[in-house]
Amino acid sequence: MAIITNQATLRTAVADWLNRTDLTNSQLDQFIEMGEAMIYESLRVPTLERKATYSVAKTDSNITVPNGYLDMIELRLLGAGTCSDTAYTTRETCTASGGTWSDSDMGDDIVYRRVGNRTFHNNKPNYAFVRELTEFLLTNKEGKREAEGEFNLTYHYAEPPIGTIIGGVEVKPYILEEYELILYGALAFGSTFLGDMEAEGRFIGLVTDKIQLLNSKAASAELKGGDYSANFSSNLI
Repeated sequence: MAIITNQATLRTAVADWLNRTDLTNSQLDQFIEMGEAMIYESLRVPTLERKATYSVAKTDSNITVPNGYLDMIELRLLGAGTCSDTAYTTRETCTASGGTWSDSDMGDDIVYRRVGNRTFHNNKPNYAFVRELTEFLLTNKEGKREAEGEFNLTYHYAEPPIGTIIGGVEVKPYILEEYELILYGALAFGSTFLGDMEAEGRFIGLVTDKIQLLNSKAASAELKGGDYSANFSSNLI
């Protein structure tokens, strides 16, 4: 199998494996995009983890869902700090007022828990959040929509689509480095388009096997505290 390094070589490989010369780039890109979507539904490896820090003010008590967000790993309210102007209780409001913020070892981090929309709005549990459209809504220790402070959001995310150009350079997402994965994903939907249900099932099975292997390797490495790598090969007739 030729090494796939970018959108162009992936298109070529998909067309070659499907043994078709009449497919347009637009059609091939659709197969690839659907393959990406399928993969991101269940691929969970450290490379696809991100952490963002937010300063939340009492008047807002929400966090905007970041671009590419897939699912949450953890939402953590960081331990307490102090402001030279005691009227302000968050780093953001403190520095905006001209005060000096000092981190403190006093106060433990608090991991927020996700609750259902009905529970959140009817019962207002403490230290909880719910997602509404493009925002996470937060409560404080009293169950009020007045949460504030420094929050760390750790989450899984989908990288920019294959073929994305940033700064004049085509990005190379992780799933393109694991090129067999995205190749088989695109081939599954290409086979669907061509009406070959047997091939579709075979390629979906290969994608599933690859994802399970990568997820398992990642989980094992996390328990051991080390890096991980995965090799995958298959025989296709």
